[in-house]
Amino acid sequence: MQQIRSAVAVPLLCKDFVIYPYQIYLARASGADAVLLIAAILSDQDLQYFVKIINAVGMTALVEVHTLAELDRVLKIPGVKLVGINNRNLEDFSVNLQTTSDLLRDRASDLQTREITVVSESGLHSAADLQQVHQAGATAVLIGESIVKQPDPAAAIRSLFNASA
Repeated sequence: MQQIRSAVAVPLLCKDFVIYPYQIYLARASGADAVLLIAAILSDQDLQYFVKIINAVGMTALVEVHTLAELDRVLKIPGVKLVGINNRNLEDFSVNLQTTSDLLRDRASDLQTREITVVSESGLHSAADLQQVHQAGATAVLIGESIVKQPDPAAAIRSLFNASA
């Protein structure tokens, strides 16, 4: 993380499985601007505590959900400004972009009222995929695997976003 921070000025996400508070402080010390919190593996108490720590140290929590029940839990936590909807089911690793559409169909007004930015995550490989989650209401995307598998990741990113503009 420190090597990446020294090479770029863009916001950095610590995308570890955060289960202990010290990981948040370590992420901050390493140059992270945001930390991923996965609702499926954290209790409500831990989520609330971790969001409070993350906000206190000047970072942003990206709180990831996959189900409506998880989203409802997260919507009860003060200080959440960024929700990631993971299109990948962490139980069987299947991917379905409809997850973003379904959750936003049911809770878009709650997210808008709280001024929470929605990030669609996983399974995004094409401009059509970006268009689908954008039409559903996501205003940001988290793309990893489909880019790093390309021989020229920079060209793949340019192509993906130029095609969707």
